[in-house]
Amino acid sequence: MKLIPVPATHIDFAWDSDGASCLAEACATSSGDITGDQLRMLLARGERVLIRMENDDGTAAGWGAVLVEQLPNVRVLTVTSMTAHNGHFERFFDELKTLARVYGCSKVRCAAKPAQARLYRQKVGFTPVYEILEVSAL
Repeated sequence: MKLIPVPATHIDFAWDSDGASCLAEACATSSGDITGDQLRMLLARGERVLIRMENDDGTAAGWGAVLVEQLPNVRVLTVTSMTAHNGHFERFFDELKTLARVYGCSKVRCAAKPAQARLYRQKVGFTPVYEILEVSAL
């Protein structure tokens, strides 16, 4: 099992022919923050990195998009989108931490709804950093 970063130059192939378009499903649960087409554009412009989660037999177990953020006191690899239908994402978590170190990050973060957050805490040991709340300004 390995994680394979896909270069921005190969996003069209990965999206149209290799199955990365399933990330649009993750975007659909983002409460309107981003659409699949917008994610594809960010990936193609190199603003996020597309990650292929690959099984030992070479088949794709899932896809993810990550963002490297340099915050004032820490460099963070943020998982912004992930789709892995029965792919058991936790099998890839050590690889994700290795990828974070390759990018110079000392932390891995993600945003999650309550059910996802419980799963991430149980499966791979995430702990809450803070809670993001929202109210309409209109």
